[in-house]
Amino acid sequence: MAHLDWEIKASLLVYVMGAPGGRIVQDDAVGGSGASFHFPLDPDRTPDVSADSTSFAFTGSVVFIGHFGSFVGEIADIEVEGPADGGTDWTMSVRDRESDVRTVAFRLAGAPQRSADGARLTWEQVDLTEDGAKLWGGNYPVGTRWEPVTIALV
Repeated sequence: MAHLDWEIKASLLVYVMGAPGGRIVQDDAVGGSGASFHFPLDPDRTPDVSADSTSFAFTGSVVFIGHFGSFVGEIADIEVEGPADGGTDWTMSVRDRESDVRTVAFRLAGAPQRSADGARLTWEQVDLTEDGAKLWGGNYPVGTRWEPVTIALV
């Protein structure tokens, strides 16, 4: 089944796992752990997926808990959208499950790199947007580079 693979942010993972009381909480939908998370395609929101698709929706959440149980941030129900208005950059949004608010949190620079067989789309440059920076309480400024994102289509 199609899914999104993402290491998220190495420094965030190091901080959370090293903080007293820090931990990563992922729901049952998300596979992987530690350095690589696998968010499954949401077939209700993305019924037909192909290498030519420009809209992908995924399910699952990963919550980051810092010092002594303090909430750091959440990545949930990711959506990846192709360029709008003739641009080249894609966007990646996340949903706050508590408030049910979706935020375009990341810019995926340019067209994705495609594997030779067309089954994997990868963006090497993933940058935090202004709205995304607000989600992380100012710990990461606008433009902060996050880890590459890959969508596996099979």
